[in-house]
Amino acid sequence: MNFENQISLFDNESDTAMYKHKLVLEKIQNELINFGLTKSQAKVFIYLGKYGSKTASEVSKALQLPRTETYHLVNSLQSLGLVIAELSHPTKYTAMDMKEAITTLVKQQQEKIDSLAIKEESLSEMWKEIPFFAIETDESKSEKMQLLHGTGPINNKIKEMIRSSIEDFRIYGSLADIHRMYYSDVFDWTKESPTELKIVVTSLSKIPDFFSDFHEEIKVCQTGSENKCFIINDKKEVLIFMRNANHPTRQIFAWWSDSETLVDMMSSLFELSWEKGDKFIQ
Repeated sequence: MNFENQISLFDNESDTAMYKHKLVLEKIQNELINFGLTKSQAKVFIYLGKYGSKTASEVSKALQLPRTETYHLVNSLQSLGLVIAELSHPTKYTAMDMKEAITTLVKQQQEKIDSLAIKEESLSEMWKEIPFFAIETDESKSEKMQLLHGTGPINNKIKEMIRSSIEDFRIYGSLADIHRMYYSDVFDWTKESPTELKIVVTSLSKIPDFFSDFHEEIKVCQTGSENKCFIINDKKEVLIFMRNANHPTRQIFAWWSDSETLVDMMSSLFELSWEKGDKFIQ
């Protein structure tokens, strides 16, 4: 198998033969990250799982990763029990079967949870021993904000927002942002909520296949800008992506706030875009 074929599994270009696997691959990678792997660890595991036994040098070349980092990655995956090193020279690494790997990761996460559960009672008792020195004021009514880095914390915040939503949930973003949310199960969460969901997509040059799963109202607003993404819940809180899915680094972070002024401003922007947008008809 030549080098071009090896890296095509991770190719993002829509005109490549392997593009049809890209979205499924991204979801698998995100799920592995949710199990505690880093993005690079997940990528190496997927590569070994689909291309068979490889040396660290071959992995480094195929995935365009620094050699030193690659050795660290395969060794860390070996420590987690997800990769087996073969007794050969140079050493070759083989990924476990996906089902066995997930079982291993689940057990490791369960062990962590069990360990924390054991400490819960003693920690609570120690906490109660310390006097409470805060003076009660009206600070609880002050506006709040929170910076969130990475897919995991951001998705957790979105899930919290959906669970608390009872009236309307608004999503404004590029097609790449909607892609990311779809494969992070955001829209499955909204189906379990009584809230009304509306989506504004800032551009839509090609209709993705997963849009056929949507029963929500979608409008397309050709703004010419694909770097804006935000979510509004019941006009009481907003999550603004400072780096969205189109950022070159692919590393996202967002800013959450319940500021009334900010929520009103972003709600106005959404409503204006909704009025100007064209209704998406499947």
